[in-house]
Amino acid sequence: MTNDPAANYYVAQAMKPLDNPDAQTLRVVKLASSLATLCSGASLNKKALYAYMTQTRFAEIKGKAYNEAAFLADSTFRYFDYRALAHLCAGSAYLFGPNGHLAPGLLKAGKGKPKMSYDPENPFITLPPLARRS
Repeated sequence: MTNDPAANYYVAQAMKPLDNPDAQTLRVVKLASSLATLCSGASLNKKALYAYMTQTRFAEIKGKAYNEAAFLADSTFRYFDYRALAHLCAGSAYLFGPNGHLAPGLLKAGKGKPKMSYDPENPFITLPPLARRS
């Protein structure tokens, strides 16, 4: 596996911006935090995450706009499976490393592989949905 989007379909898909900028912000935050949790040795840079959230005005996404953005962001992870996770772990440095192309510095890249082992009986990985706001 590689972190080059030309050879890694999942990294290329993660690089494509969503039409809704609020949904894009939520998707980037969810992807970075998911990879920090699920990839071996990876960790979230909370200071960089806070800076990213401030820069993208994350706190200003409220009410119906937040709920619509959360729905769109969550829908990009609908069929998230072990194969997608493995490819995204391999490309995490490209996406979120110090010179990251999606959001620089959000993630300290680890070993480039998932923490869990592959389960052929259930390859899908359920990610918790973004909390809805009222």
